[in-house]
Amino acid sequence: MNVSNDTKYAAFTVCNLAYLPKALVLAESVLKYEQKKIKIYLIDRKCDVVLPDSLADFIWIEDAGVPDLYNLAFKYDITEFSTSVKPFLALKLLEKFDNVIFLDPDTCIYHSLDPILADLEAHPIVLTPHYTQPQDNAWPNSDVGMLCFGSFNLGFFAINKSDEGVSFLKWWSDRCFRFCYFETQFGLSTDQKWVSIAPCFFENLYVSFNLGYNAAFWNVQERYISKDDNGCYIVNDKYPLIFFHFSSFDEKNPDLLSKKSFFHKGENSGDLLELSVSYKAALQKHTTAASKRKYGFDYMSNGDYISPTLRRAYACVASELEPGCDPFNSDGPVGKFAKKNFLLEKKSTQFVANSYNDIGKHKNKFAVVNFFMRLILRILGPNRFANFARLLVHLSSYRQNRDMWKI
Repeated sequence: MNVSNDTKYAAFTVCNLAYLPKALVLAESVLKYEQKKIKIYLIDRKCDVVLPDSLADFIWIEDAGVPDLYNLAFKYDITEFSTSVKPFLALKLLEKFDNVIFLDPDTCIYHSLDPILADLEAHPIVLTPHYTQPQDNAWPNSDVGMLCFGSFNLGFFAINKSDEGVSFLKWWSDRCFRFCYFETQFGLSTDQKWVSIAPCFFENLYVSFNLGYNAAFWNVQERYISKDDNGCYIVNDKYPLIFFHFSSFDEKNPDLLSKKSFFHKGENSGDLLELSVSYKAALQKHTTAASKRKYGFDYMSNGDYISPTLRRAYACVASELEPGCDPFNSDGPVGKFAKKNFLLEKKSTQFVANSYNDIGKHKNKFAVVNFFMRLILRILGPNRFANFARLLVHLSSYRQNRDMWKI
């Protein structure tokens, strides 16, 4: 197969090695419909692994010219880090290409990308909303989720080489390098929340209502997927399905589509179910030994695990540490800071975040916490208790509490 190397556009994605099977499924779909290799930026430490160069162009993030790379890799977790570099990488690609299309590694295309390129001929910036119709208020989260996580799903964006497109990426990249934290309690949701305010600054930003873009579990309530007479997937009998976003895909239960709760969970059937089952098969085909590796930026040089608390504490004091020091050096300033503040786990056990689905597992712990909260309420009184609760929200971000850490 002759793979096009023209400068009309570049498609790229980002992932760590654990997500490599997903990125390879995407790469295979791009090759099928575009006869073009996608660029996969590996957000992980360089190591000796076999990569299928016939499917994609691979670039290690350590070779991508990202400024202050190791500071970003240390202060951010994998999700924050991989999203923080997206606009910078798009800027670099615009130096060689006229248009750039980003797709999350857990997307898969089912049609030519020509409609997106057509949008870029008329608009410098193309985005998609999470969904296009207000959520039913009977659903527990209603539209609050969009307020928390951002209006646009940045698992996709497209930019052309125009002054406004470049200005947008520079603005966005600066914000992501500084504030790409997942802290919804402070109005931050990695790279996504920033772009919610982008229409205030970039008047030609285009919000696409093409329902064939970015179909996902959070918008299946408004997108009926079926097949046309040619066997191609279509949405609402009108839009070709350009790409589906298999976010939080439940590989063990493809009939559920996603591990997360959503309005129509458990109603996956027909052509949507076929889509899910075929995606599961594609993932299994591309499972590799590389995907079993631990995330390289999760560990200090001596193998100590870097906890989320250490990352936030580092973000708080980084400007006060020795300039240019390697934060991953166990014997360096950051290693000493971690020991002094008891920020190292006794066992290198990886952090697993609890979610709302875990509430039932911790009923006894909640009972103890609620007992002490009632006691504090009685001692402080209702007004002071309200301020105390607000203080706890502030303290939930360790990076904003400098007095907590010793250097």
